[in-house]
Amino acid sequence: MNLSKKLALIPLTVSLLFSPFAQAVQHVDKAYLDNVTVNVSSTEQNALVVQDRKITSVIPSIADALEYEKDVTQGVLYFKVAPWYANRTISAFVNDDQGTRYKLVMRPTASLGAEELILIPPKVKEGSSTDKGSQSYLQQIKELIYVMGDDADDPQDELAIEGISRSFVNQQIPLWKEARMTFASRYDGDGLYGEHYKVTNITNSNLILLEQEFYRKKVVAVSIEHLNLLPGQTTNVYVVRER
Repeated sequence: MNLSKKLALIPLTVSLLFSPFAQAVQHVDKAYLDNVTVNVSSTEQNALVVQDRKITSVIPSIADALEYEKDVTQGVLYFKVAPWYANRTISAFVNDDQGTRYKLVMRPTASLGAEELILIPPKVKEGSSTDKGSQSYLQQIKELIYVMGDDADDPQDELAIEGISRSFVNQQIPLWKEARMTFASRYDGDGLYGEHYKVTNITNSNLILLEQEFYRKKVVAVSIEHLNLLPGQTTNVYVVRER
């Protein structure tokens, strides 16, 4: 894992002290668990924020569906819907600086003025401790993903972070006819565990993977190395689950 990936795991928490907007506000809860549909203006600029956190990236389902500008200091995304998508719903993944991913389905509406969407992050679970002491629930998730990514292509005798154990599985999973999926290894932490999969495109055309396809009961995080696979290409998929 390169340095940029490692640095991306370091949390930077900044409180949003005020909003510069005077428009309608929508508080969006549970978007980290499942798709949530929200209304946005199809003609005015909208704002997207995560409560008490920073947005690090937004990945729409259609690359040119949104015209946006990011306020790096406050971690706020200002966006407008491209005119040619004003009558279509737009799905998007939103990632924050503490490793949480949200799933939105935006419904452009001409009758709305500028909208401010405030994503409500998950609460840190109390009583979730590790051998290292008072480690946060989200930090455990990030450490599992980090360890799996660091270990994926060149497994070592010792893992990058203590307190996590690994077991090799190497089991074929018959999930899709378009792909070969192998459950490579499992990583056990305290209260959470990670699963490392390898997915190979076995078709003659590009294969697009969606993280939401891997969300099942008790799955709290999914990370895919490459979302768009060329024929014959393999990618690593990391899944974190609660016990």
